[in-house]
Amino acid sequence: MERLKDRSHGSSAPAAKVPSTWISPQRPSYRWWVAATVMLGAFLVVVSGATVNVALPPIMTTFSMNLDEVQWVITAYMIASAVLIPTVGWLGNRLGNRNLFLLSLLLFISSSALCGLAWGGGPLVFFRIMQGIGGGPLIPMAMVLMNDAFPPRERGFAMGLFGLASAFGPAVGPVIGGYLTDYLSWRAVFYINIIPGVVCMALVFLVLPNTRDAQRRSLDLPGLTALAVFLVCFLIALSQGHRHGWDSPFIQRLFVVGAVTLVAFVVIELWRDEPLVDLRLYRNLGFTVVSVVILINAVNFWASNFIQTILMQRTMDYTPAQAGFATLPGAFVMAFTTLAAGRLADIIDRRLIVLFGLGLFALSCYWFSYISLETPMHTIIWMIVGRYFSIAFVYTPMNAAALMTLPPDRVRMGSGLINIMQQGIGGTTGIAVMATFLEHRMLYHTQMFDQQQALSPLQWSQILAPIREFLAEAGEVGVMLGLKSLSLVQRQLILESTVTAYQDCFLLMTALCVVVMPLVLFIRRAPRRLL
Repeated sequence: MERLKDRSHGSSAPAAKVPSTWISPQRPSYRWWVAATVMLGAFLVVVSGATVNVALPPIMTTFSMNLDEVQWVITAYMIASAVLIPTVGWLGNRLGNRNLFLLSLLLFISSSALCGLAWGGGPLVFFRIMQGIGGGPLIPMAMVLMNDAFPPRERGFAMGLFGLASAFGPAVGPVIGGYLTDYLSWRAVFYINIIPGVVCMALVFLVLPNTRDAQRRSLDLPGLTALAVFLVCFLIALSQGHRHGWDSPFIQRLFVVGAVTLVAFVVIELWRDEPLVDLRLYRNLGFTVVSVVILINAVNFWASNFIQTILMQRTMDYTPAQAGFATLPGAFVMAFTTLAAGRLADIIDRRLIVLFGLGLFALSCYWFSYISLETPMHTIIWMIVGRYFSIAFVYTPMNAAALMTLPPDRVRMGSGLINIMQQGIGGTTGIAVMATFLEHRMLYHTQMFDQQQALSPLQWSQILAPIREFLAEAGEVGVMLGLKSLSLVQRQLILESTVTAYQDCFLLMTALCVVVMPLVLFIRRAPRRLL
């Protein structure tokens, strides 16, 4: 009886009725069926993003796309997903949780099949937009359904299970994507979603009740329009700023339009009685603090993954397969550590767990700041394991704490806002800021190396002498001997300045972790009756 009482207390909104399902909600195993169903859906979305990244080079070859064009395969999905996430509250109110999850999953797998059938770069980007529309609501709805299925005293463990699915996708995604691309075709990366997606749809029919809120909400069309324009302008500006230049008229216009529509969106949402996004949620100090911490941590997480991938493949000459296998142990550690972190979040103060995770993340980023071209692969693997291990102790308790601070009828909207912070704004901001910072630091260190060489007492002839001798022994003669000697020295200077710039990036991430740690103390502690 206590378990049923806890479950009813945690429902996300008043339901008009609770129709029967093939698996009764009164069964002790019911919450595990729900967990398996929604975790499979969340896993499909997360692993799809990881596998598509690996398939980009063969896509470029097939459709004769350049780098600026092919990046829209990623950006289009991200923008479409981010625009749909804020509508989860209204869509869930109108359609019901099961119908919304089912329709999103249907659109996701059908557009995945269309992506595999794409006959050009333009159609592929269009189908990726459709896939983003379908995939956007799945992650926040998975959080809501997991939150509803488990009693309050087990919410931390529920978020640990959710984190397991979210972390397991990046662990196996690059390996699966690389294998399918090398041995079959890049199109198989999209086709692989179909069979698991159909299985997940069958489970949704059998497990999830078709409940709907008793009170219907109207669509806030002006607010949706303003939010969509803001997100599109803001995310395009962030993702394209380092390519076009942050001072280019195109990027500046995007930021101006984004700022104006953001102000208009805030005014509209505060004025309407039934807003698309209830900004009054941020009057809740606990939810606001959790949102800020999640945003900064998302910036760090996505930026560190981006920097790590570029460093290993472009600077240290790792193949994509080697880079994928290097991250595999850490990703597996993160996947299974989320369960332990979730259980701990139900037992002890969540603030202590988050501080522990942030401290470990800061230490691992600081360890990365000592990386060099001579760092062996096994050391890099341990660096990655340390960073991924710490992530579980941040995301899992923070997600549980975010939903705990909200009234039951606001959980669905709150989960959507949290996912915008994690996947949309946090991820895009982290990658954009770190890419710009990396470029600036590379330029700075290159100039510093040039100045040091100019002030060095050694002459160029003395520096080039051992290199010329080595090349002469290899058979080089004449003019080519001098040109190759200069080329090797210049390449080594660029590599050294690049590695030093990467070290600066990891120091910046360390500083961000330290800055955000005091905010954790303002998170509300879970009531003792839930522990």
